[in-house]
Amino acid sequence: MIDLFTKNANILIVDDKQSNIDVLEGLLENQGYTNFKSTTDSRLVVSLFESFKPDLILLDLMMPNFNGFQVMEQLGAVIPQNTYLPILVLTASIIEKDKQHALSEGAKDFLTKPFDLVEVGLRIKNLLETRFLHQQLNNQNQILEEKVKERTAELENTIVELEIAKNKAQASDRLKTAFMNNISHEIRTPLNGILGFAPFVIQPDISMEEKEEFLEILNFSSNRLMNTITDYMDISLIISDTMEVHPDPIDISSMLTNVCEHYQAVCMKKNLELKTLFPDNTDNFILNTDEELLQKAVSKLVDNSVKFTKEGSITIGFARKDDDIEIFVIDTGKGIEKKGQEHVYECFMQEDVSSTRGHEGSGLGLSIAKGIIQLLGGKVRLESAKNMGTTAFLTLPINTPAASVKPKNSTNAINVGEMPLILIAEDDDNSYLYIETLLRKDNKILRAYNGQEAVDLCRKHPDITLVLMDIKMPVMNGYEATRKIREFNKDVIIIAQTAFALIGDKDKAIEAGCNNYISKPIKQTELMELIQTYFRK
Repeated sequence: MIDLFTKNANILIVDDKQSNIDVLEGLLENQGYTNFKSTTDSRLVVSLFESFKPDLILLDLMMPNFNGFQVMEQLGAVIPQNTYLPILVLTASIIEKDKQHALSEGAKDFLTKPFDLVEVGLRIKNLLETRFLHQQLNNQNQILEEKVKERTAELENTIVELEIAKNKAQASDRLKTAFMNNISHEIRTPLNGILGFAPFVIQPDISMEEKEEFLEILNFSSNRLMNTITDYMDISLIISDTMEVHPDPIDISSMLTNVCEHYQAVCMKKNLELKTLFPDNTDNFILNTDEELLQKAVSKLVDNSVKFTKEGSITIGFARKDDDIEIFVIDTGKGIEKKGQEHVYECFMQEDVSSTRGHEGSGLGLSIAKGIIQLLGGKVRLESAKNMGTTAFLTLPINTPAASVKPKNSTNAINVGEMPLILIAEDDDNSYLYIETLLRKDNKILRAYNGQEAVDLCRKHPDITLVLMDIKMPVMNGYEATRKIREFNKDVIIIAQTAFALIGDKDKAIEAGCNNYISKPIKQTELMELIQTYFRK
């Protein structure tokens, strides 16, 4: 009897691709099913449900007009209470939260394309058999009542988990949509400047003044692209809760002074006065926290102030508030209306749509600042009014009142010979050529294509004075190569130069035995200044 029911069951296929429908209809026909209908228009599902009365729905998720989630929501309003209507979701989405969202909206099963047709057939059979059993149970009031009680008890035990899963799925969907809209603009725009102006630099009919202008555009576009990629990596670490914290006692005034110095040039270019406001006896203000993370959070606030301040000043400072340290950034910019302040900390958002489109940037700055400060155990708040400027506050608890700042690693620069020997451990030809071009004047250069070669060359040439060690290399990575070199050579200067540029990667390099760290893309001035801290020549 159950086989007769399943073969004569009404099956509705909903997919915006006719080719997918053809495959599914062929499968059903081959397996002996006789009653099935299909539609490529998700707007017709409710009317087909009422006229065709399906026993099973095969439903795609990503469709125009109404997506699969919206279709399930509409069906939920018309499916009679206590009716078991199985929905098998067939989708190309591999996102786990999409699966959770679908199951929480009413789907009974979930398969990801490309799928095995044999498995699809078995799942269809199982779902139809389950529907048959439910219909049989509906004819037995006593059993039905017991089943309803069991189902109610189950739902009461899992409602919290389902609600959490649903909220996370919805939040993920909103974030994904904003991300896709934002990333295309913020990556393609600087790439347009890089790819567009790069060929002009070598054209003979372009004047030197124009080439200098084009070079400035290339540098600006490259920095913008790098900042965008860094922001995307940072926000992904924050959202996934994988950002690491490495606390140490730090001097707040020294850290903020470094931030101020970094923004001095850009403020001068915009004719903005950049000021500091520190309390007396700044040496007494020591905080046990992650300096790299805190400096990044403060920098995001200053970035925002510089971006939205056309004239006037920006003030960076801090003060003690009871048991907290309160860092603040004050600007005389355009300010933020009260309703806009509710959204500026959301990912990919500024005050409103028009300002988001009117200013460059990923829209992640304040989101990153807030995420970092919460990770450090603090809070973020704003005081602002339209056309009256903005003050942003970062508040952190004073958790080590007796702490002292660790002294910076001092380096006594040493003299080197007329032609010092430098080892560049780099498997990428373009990266090697760039560094070799920077250093080949007055230096002898050796190259290692992998970590094992770097170890062997250091053992063979004890007169190597400097190793520029890439981290991701074949055979042996840079961390392991550095550890092995330190087993027989404690004195050679090793600087990690790597595309691993996440927060915490510098600590990993130092722990492995490197003297210092520089992230790719490597700037000539930064590399030369770093080398000169160890060598007089």
